[in-house]
Amino acid sequence: MTPKNRNPPKIQIQPPIENTRLKRETMWTKPIIILIFGTILGLAFGLILNPLIFLADRVEVHLWLEVMHRVLTGIGGLGTFIALIFLYRQFHLLQAQSDLVQKNIAASLDAQLYVRLDSFNRFVFEHSREYDLLDSDYTQIDSMEERSKLHRMCELGYTFFEEIYKHHIRMQLLETEDWEEWQQNLIHFFEKPYVRGYWKKVAPRYAISFQGMANQVIKKIETIHESKAKGTRATLPNDF
Repeated sequence: MTPKNRNPPKIQIQPPIENTRLKRETMWTKPIIILIFGTILGLAFGLILNPLIFLADRVEVHLWLEVMHRVLTGIGGLGTFIALIFLYRQFHLLQAQSDLVQKNIAASLDAQLYVRLDSFNRFVFEHSREYDLLDSDYTQIDSMEERSKLHRMCELGYTFFEEIYKHHIRMQLLETEDWEEWQQNLIHFFEKPYVRGYWKKVAPRYAISFQGMANQVIKKIETIHESKAKGTRATLPNDF
């Protein structure tokens, strides 16, 4: 029997030849790239620090530096032009957003006016008996309870039309067609004798400009009634 070898030979695995070549190429490539980059950088700094060419009778600038100056100047002008176009687009976008916000506000306020009109019409429907009494003269109603209800109904109408008037005159949020529509409703409301009579008592509570418009409407309505009584004809203007 032969004795066993306690120290078996070590088997070494040789790396592939392609990997070895790749490592050697990588080791040589990095220093070459660094050398080339350093050389170019050094030449650039040298030319920047000494950009002039001293000739016998004059001093000139390096051609590459002049060309670079023109190129960079052109790029800067182009960048300025692009920046102006961008600013114009941003300004146009802001203006469009502002117009959209104004339209949304106008639509919201218009919707609120119609909601309030619906509430007023529902109130009139629920109190139709008292609303019919507005066709009576202001001095013909003797009951204090009925007069109190009629006063509240008149005040609701006054404040409602005052708000519409302010939206049109002060804030200019109503179109001409919408304002003409609201005018017809206002005329219909002030054609009632009790509404006109009570307005003369409480007119100072409201805005002076609205007072002037309402007084003008009342004056025109009374003129029409007087004309009808005399057999002549008169009409209300389209605007006040």
